[in-house]
Amino acid sequence: MSLFNAINKGEVEMNIINANLSFRNGLKFGNNPKMVILHHAEAKICSIEDIHRWHLENGWSGCGYHYFVRKNGIIYIGRSEKAVGAHCLGYNSVSIGICAEGNFECEDMGQEQYSSILGLTRCMLSKYGISKLYGHKELYSTDCPGKNFPLDRIKREALGNSGKLIYPGYLMKINSSIKD
Repeated sequence: MSLFNAINKGEVEMNIINANLSFRNGLKFGNNPKMVILHHAEAKICSIEDIHRWHLENGWSGCGYHYFVRKNGIIYIGRSEKAVGAHCLGYNSVSIGICAEGNFECEDMGQEQYSSILGLTRCMLSKYGISKLYGHKELYSTDCPGKNFPLDRIKREALGNSGKLIYPGYLMKINSSIKD
């Protein structure tokens, strides 16, 4: 099932589920997004609740990503876009972190997940009037989001050759009727 449904005026509708996670010691607010940073979970199968638990076990306040995209294309809110992230040291207060379920060191991304990540990325770039898009490894010493993550393709399709945002129009719906 695809999360993107054509609607009037050429816009695309994205359905996003709020995971309603409980954070330890609350969250620090004041995120001022100037870029989007893409990640992978480095786990072939996991949920937003797994990510949250792993990050709590790391001693963090909870899920460090703003969004988590499952292989079936369903998008979950990890933390508020206004909250400072915990996903890329040195860039957490100036970015939106999007994490993909999977280990893209050893697997490839399916079309539903790809479409959701591309749409969400375009939406965030447009919403904040930004054109900076990075894979985690471009800003920090890591293999994330993995050698098989389609980073160049996402950049090309989100930004084009000009490096400027290509925006077809998106309508975000939080907690619609989409179920896992």
